[in-house]
Amino acid sequence: MRTPKLRAVLLTMALGSVPPAFAADEATMIADAADRLAASGKSLVIANDKLHALLNDADPANDPVLISVCAPDDYAKAHLKGSINIPRGAFWKPASVAKLPAKDKLVVTYCYTGTGAIGPAVVLNLMGYNAMQLEWGTMGWSKSDAALGPATRFPESQQDYPVDTVPTATAVTYARPLVATGKANLAEVLIARGDAVEMADRAVSMTAEQVQAALTDSNPANDPFIVDTRLPADYAKGHIKGAVSIPAATLYQAGSLAKLPLGRRIVTVDYNGQTAIGASYLLSILGYNARGLQFGMMGWSKDDKLIGAARRFPADQRDYSIAALR
Repeated sequence: MRTPKLRAVLLTMALGSVPPAFAADEATMIADAADRLAASGKSLVIANDKLHALLNDADPANDPVLISVCAPDDYAKAHLKGSINIPRGAFWKPASVAKLPAKDKLVVTYCYTGTGAIGPAVVLNLMGYNAMQLEWGTMGWSKSDAALGPATRFPESQQDYPVDTVPTATAVTYARPLVATGKANLAEVLIARGDAVEMADRAVSMTAEQVQAALTDSNPANDPFIVDTRLPADYAKGHIKGAVSIPAATLYQAGSLAKLPLGRRIVTVDYNGQTAIGASYLLSILGYNARGLQFGMMGWSKDDKLIGAARRFPADQRDYSIAALR
């Protein structure tokens, strides 16, 4: 016979709310939600042509909510018409969260180059929103450098560093991170951890030059742990020497997370930098010291076989209109 107390616990669990007493393993809660999202195959990036079509068709009901995560001064100079400004550094503050729309609306976040807005978009999906990042950010939306803020337009940062085809073995098993916000449910845990990550004020990405410098200097202790999230077949064609292959679809599974060292800097790598920084953002929320490789293998090498089906920027460059507050 179920006691009233037991019935209350079962009801709480059924509603998807985990009381603080049951939230001792918040890291697992986050990782499980992230794994479900990764396994779903949902695209978290929207092309500029598709977004432009949504905004300019005859159906205003399908217009997404646009959120610029750029700095306020840069938003004032140039932004997509109709967008609101929630700077990434303040994205998880109560006043910012209060600006989020109903969960039945498509949310499109955007930044300067497609590196800074994917993190919030990923977390919003874990919270039950339908969120995507604008591919290439304002860099791909407009040819106006006024919309770039402090960023530089690719391929200014294009490199052609060597790659390796020898797979890297991962025999060591590392401890799992501890996340203990004491919050009542997944959304509250994510908001608390997201704010903590932003308050740490760390860069979400590393350039190819920065990664190469760290790997080739005289101090092996500062070598980052490289996680290649591309498909295994593409990893086999060529990867950064020493990189471990953990495909994006399995990154948050227990066996994959056990390969990641706590405390050591982790750099996630994808095809063009548009998704791996979302992975590094979630890993940071989980307690890892993670960053994504800016522009991915596209920025690391000029070899197109390394970027899979992705297109090398500026193949998708457009020159759509932008708005300004001044």
